[in-house]
Amino acid sequence: MSALNLAKRGVLVYQPLTRSSILMTSRVMSAQAPSTSSGQSEIAQRARAHRPLSPDLSIYQPQLTWYLSSLHRVTGAFLAAGLYAGAISYVAAPVVLGMSFDSASIVSAFAALSPAAKFSVKMALALPFTFHSYNGIRHLIWDTGRALTLKGVYTGGYAVLGATALTSAILAAI
Repeated sequence: MSALNLAKRGVLVYQPLTRSSILMTSRVMSAQAPSTSSGQSEIAQRARAHRPLSPDLSIYQPQLTWYLSSLHRVTGAFLAAGLYAGAISYVAAPVVLGMSFDSASIVSAFAALSPAAKFSVKMALALPFTFHSYNGIRHLIWDTGRALTLKGVYTGGYAVLGATALTSAILAAI
């Protein structure tokens, strides 16, 4: 072997051993998957079919924190989608549908609804907004390092749910 080939491999180059060079090693691996016969492939597929999913969520008891975290994400997506849908409708409805989408037409359409339908529409709009707002305040409190104990997290979660229900009902009744 020539000296140039040995130098490329790092054989002739002096490299002092440091802690990081000992811990960080590399291997050259082939990018091709090893070829297997169809019999071995079937066995591997059957073995994979019986493996548990990781993590297997069915073994965990559902917690309030799971639900509130998921609901916070869903309400954020719902509010963003509503904002985009409203903006696109404001621009596209007169052109595409030939109907006006100004505040006067929205007010007249809402006034034609029954009182129960008005309450339902207002509640459907108030619930995600108030929950997302109160839960966002809860997260801001967490950012200050407060209420991060298990009791504090659950107390804050129940406070968010109570404030959401109360405020949404008040807003829908107005």
